[in-house]
Amino acid sequence: AYDIDMISGLKIFRSKSIYRLNPIYFKMKLYCIFCNKEFDFSIHKIRCENCNQPLIVVYEGINDGDFLVEIGSSSIWRFGWLPRLEGYRVSMGEGFTYLYSADNLIKEFGFGGGIFIKDESRNPTGSFVDRGVSVSISNILGHGFKRVVTVSPGNLGVSISAYASRAGLNSLIYLPKYVEKGKLYQILMYGGDVELYDDFGLMVMEIYRLHREGRDFYPLLSDNPLYIEGVKTIAYELYEYFGSNLPEFIVVPMGNGALIYSIFKGFYELLQVGLIEEVPKLVGVQISGSSKIIDVLYGEEGAGSKLMAPEISINTPLNLSHAVYAIKESSGLGIKVDYDEVVDALRLAASKEGLIIELAAASTIAALRRLVDKVGSSDVVLIITGHGLKDPVTVRELTKSARRRLGLETIQRSVVGRTKVEILRAIYDGYRYGYIISKYLKSRGISVSLPTIYQHLSELEELGLVKISGSIGISRRRTIYDLTEKGLAFLRILSPP
Repeated sequence: AYDIDMISGLKIFRSKSIYRLNPIYFKMKLYCIFCNKEFDFSIHKIRCENCNQPLIVVYEGINDGDFLVEIGSSSIWRFGWLPRLEGYRVSMGEGFTYLYSADNLIKEFGFGGGIFIKDESRNPTGSFVDRGVSVSISNILGHGFKRVVTVSPGNLGVSISAYASRAGLNSLIYLPKYVEKGKLYQILMYGGDVELYDDFGLMVMEIYRLHREGRDFYPLLSDNPLYIEGVKTIAYELYEYFGSNLPEFIVVPMGNGALIYSIFKGFYELLQVGLIEEVPKLVGVQISGSSKIIDVLYGEEGAGSKLMAPEISINTPLNLSHAVYAIKESSGLGIKVDYDEVVDALRLAASKEGLIIELAAASTIAALRRLVDKVGSSDVVLIITGHGLKDPVTVRELTKSARRRLGLETIQRSVVGRTKVEILRAIYDGYRYGYIISKYLKSRGISVSLPTIYQHLSELEELGLVKISGSIGISRRRTIYDLTEKGLAFLRILSPP
């Protein structure tokens, strides 16, 4: 028997025996699901020494009475099956995100069952990764590290920079040169150090090589066992809402593959202790032409990842094998959607459900058209991974027709104000990276912060007036900007050199 409370729209199923006044510290070990090797738990062990696959955390002696352990908590830390260090918890209220019925999408797609949206954009930095980063940073801090390093297309870097700042740690975030600018601004505001990379896979290998050499930092990427433990709490919250009567399908965007495997692991642990009878079917979604995991799942020849949505356009997914495993073990499937379908889904989310979501998240809505015949009258949950306001590409796609109608597609003097004009002049005069541009601006009587200068540079890049032409420096890389032909012509018209 369960009591049912209503908290923020969530039905919380509470067993009479499920709460404990104090957290439990379980004995943990690390396990490889592919070669069945076991290892003593250590945050230094990330991948299997035998087959090089990412390891997972397993707990000894768990039971259904340990599922929830903290009365009154609404963060992920209310759950018992998490790696804990007494006295070390870095939390900003991650988790407990809204779940609701998408009634307008049900009508739009003609579904016979329900469509539920799990809105992970409600997390502190705007994406699901905050769950995994909270658990990871808490343990990293407890083990005495002072610096954390990651390689990320965006969301993970944003979250790590935020949680590291809260914990008093330094963070170094390696970002792709095509990073979504909203996420770059977030990282800079949180105080994270930023470096740019050209090749994701090579950069990851370099970070892990330096870690093995004993460098004084901790590498935190999506294949980390601690990170998986935090993200799996999405499954726990779905169980809190639905109880054992879970929807048949959970639809998940895939980039590195950590999210879909984490959700599988969460459900599998609930299955192990008898709280559910089966794991829902997991549906992994990727964009056509950027679908490495689905290509491997179905044995297809992939053409490599085109740059469409950075969070899910990854050539070398760190959790590829685990993602494939999760789909197969749950009797799920992989779905490819076209980029145009994802853009249409962005508009649907906004116009039908009032949601501004990132491109990666919109792929789950785009997949609904392919699921109608497979689902029948079954219920479906869509995992919305992140907020669209972090991503200028999303905003541009959503507002393109309106901007054209209002005549805002052409560059006007009012759009490029004095500061931007002076930045163009600085680049023309040879001041070609952020810090030295700030010196130039001060000499012209303009005092702005370095993050603001990078924001202006990003906007000038989006307008096609400047371009990134390279980088300089060894210990600290600096991005070099040049004027485009359009930028040079624009500067000559507005402010002749």
